[in-house]
Amino acid sequence: MNRNKCLGCGVKLQYEAEDLPGYIPSEKQGEAVLCQRCFQLRHYGRIRGRVTGETALQAVRHALRESELLLVVVDLFDPEGSLPQEWATLFTRPAVLVVNKADLLPPRTPWTEMEAWFGAMWRARFPAAELLAVKVLSTKKKGAAYTQNLAELKKLLQGKKVTVMGAANVGKTSLLTALLAGENGTDAGKLPTISKYPGTTQGIISWSLPSRALILMDTPGLVPGRRTGDLLSPVGAARLLPESKLQVKLWELPPQGAVLLGGLGGVWNCSPGARTLLFFAAEATMIHRTQGEKASQLLVEAPEWLRAFPPEEQPKKFDEGIFTVQPGEDLYFSGLGWVAVKKEEARLRVLAPAGVEVGIRPSLIGKKPD
Repeated sequence: MNRNKCLGCGVKLQYEAEDLPGYIPSEKQGEAVLCQRCFQLRHYGRIRGRVTGETALQAVRHALRESELLLVVVDLFDPEGSLPQEWATLFTRPAVLVVNKADLLPPRTPWTEMEAWFGAMWRARFPAAELLAVKVLSTKKKGAAYTQNLAELKKLLQGKKVTVMGAANVGKTSLLTALLAGENGTDAGKLPTISKYPGTTQGIISWSLPSRALILMDTPGLVPGRRTGDLLSPVGAARLLPESKLQVKLWELPPQGAVLLGGLGGVWNCSPGARTLLFFAAEATMIHRTQGEKASQLLVEAPEWLRAFPPEEQPKKFDEGIFTVQPGEDLYFSGLGWVAVKKEEARLRVLAPAGVEVGIRPSLIGKKPD
């Protein structure tokens, strides 16, 4: 067994067992820097295997014991799913919060507004955890704001040994690559494996930025378990995430009118009159407006044109709830999307896959209440 690690996912390289992590064909011994899994993922988009939740937690705890600072990466599309309250016990070091995927924001939404929103969310969820700063970034949209925030982030981390952690598929590896880009001796072939699939990083892998006297310890993506995508395969989960923009639908929904989100959730207007609702989801998620009784039937039948998942992954059970949502608030489905209420209070009936977090929060995008 070779004790070197794969530069893509952090797993120790080995040459004996093809069905185990870290495998490299024996003829590549001493040459390859990527395990076969990462090679296929990087060059052919094939995903194989997924790190377990307990294994990822153990890796994060081990890295924390060795570090001085915590870099927490969250997904702008799914704030609650990528910052579950159960993580409070992990935040044992001062933390810097990085909000990734800012390219999803409407052009008129300032990044500083998101810093304030996520800072307030952190303080509400983790009042005992020390938060040093919030930085908003987009590893896809490299404008002036990106350049400034990345430089400020490097300055915050300088001289530290840092644990990099986050939920699976929040863009943690993309951020790490952005931090490493341009560092002397770091070429594209020796960077972490970036993928749209969750569970790409399999073990702890350390990266050094000599120009900043900085060591970054990348850890496997955690699986919170309450996101919609956590119930699906890696391919199905990836389809629920926006590729380049948010899909937005604005409708005035009549009493008992309904909207379905990809066969994975539904919202019914139980208010006494019509309500103006704004729906947000990924491009691949079908946002379908229909009548109440028909909506319930469609969720059970899950026709191919509606669902954003293979038929064998259809949820077996849905949880039901009634929510009263005020103007300036969102009703969110973790990992699937959200509904913003406009003009007046709305009473909404909700169906979501059993175990998925659903709740109310201050509006993420758009005019905030005075």
